[in-house]
Formats: sequence, C-alpha cells, structure tokens
Amino acid sequence: MPERVMVFIDGSNLYCSVLKIFKRRDVDPGKLARNLVGTRELIRTYYYNAPIDPVEDAVGAREQQKFFGALSWIPSFEKRMGKLLVRETKYKCPHCSKESIYRTHVQKGVDTRMCVDMITLAVKNRYDVAIIVSGDADLLEPIRFIKEDLGKRIENAFTLEGWAPDLRAEADIKTVLDATFLTSCWKT
Repeated sequence: MPERVMVFIDGSNLYCSVLKIFKRRDVDPGKLARNLVGTRELIRTYYYNAPIDPVEDAVGAREQQKFFGALSWIPSFEKRMGKLLVRETKYKCPHCSKESIYRTHVQKGVDTRMCVDMITLAVKNRYDVAIIVSGDADLLEPIRFIKEDLGKRIENAFTLEGWAPDLRAEADIKTVLDATFLTSCWKT
C-alpha cells in the first residue's frame, strides 16, 4: 500500500525565497507537489498565503488573484488564506534627524492555519507523510509533535537560503529546492 502524502506549502515564504535566488516567481505549486511526492499517493496539497490589498497595490493584487484563480484548476488542491496587515514604524534619520514612517506588511494567521491543518489532519490519520514546503522555524514545534507524538514522517523542502537550520534538522527527509529540482516545476 503506497504512503499517503499531504503537502503543505507556505506560499509567501516560497515565493520570496525563489524570487530572491532565481529571480523568477513562476513556480507551479501543483508541479512542485507532484515532484516532491513522486510515486507515492498524493492525498491533497494545501497552499497558504495572504491576499494583497487592492487599495495598497492594485496591480499586485490583480496578478495575485489571477494566480490564486489558476490554483483552483489543480487537482486535490486547497487554498488557505490569512490576512496581510500594514505595520508602520516611525524612525528618525540619524544623519539629518528627519522623521519618517516605514511601512511594511505582515502576514497574520498563515502559519497558525498551516500548523492547525497539519496537526488536525495528522490526528485524524489522513496522511502518513507530511511534506512541508517552508523554511520558517515557527513550524518547528508542531512538526515535532506530529513526528514524535503521532508517529508521522515529516519531509521538508526549501531553498538553501532562508531555510531555518532547526527546521531542516527536524525533518526525516530534506529536499533542496535548487535549480535542478525546480527545472520541472516552473509554469513555463
């Protein structure tokens, strides 16, 4: 009987890392999941991200929604959305003393949703192996619980840059998402 595998993809984490390293942003999450699973049984892929606010970035939001729409065509694929919140920090220039506001965006609910799904589905015995596509060390404790207390196998796949060493060390199998691996995972 083939191993039942579920893939959990931290979309923003993957997107930022791949863009930084490969200067591309067209990884196909469906192809990526199938390549990671190989000949085993892919039960479902879960993809986590947060939508861009169209008021903040109309073009980026439109492109992202087009991408999200394309995900609905991938078999056995679920999107899980968090929120993107604006964070403003006031700072004073050390050279000219001019005060400015630095705006950034922070995802909320994405890591938590991913952890809840991984644990809940493991407790319900819906998979034998979880493949985590993320470099985020925030996932470490849930992964330990799934592995040690529930007896599931954990695989972790990510780019070498941005891959938390503790997370990588905890995985039973580690897969480096390098240029060779990603060759068959690009959309075009």
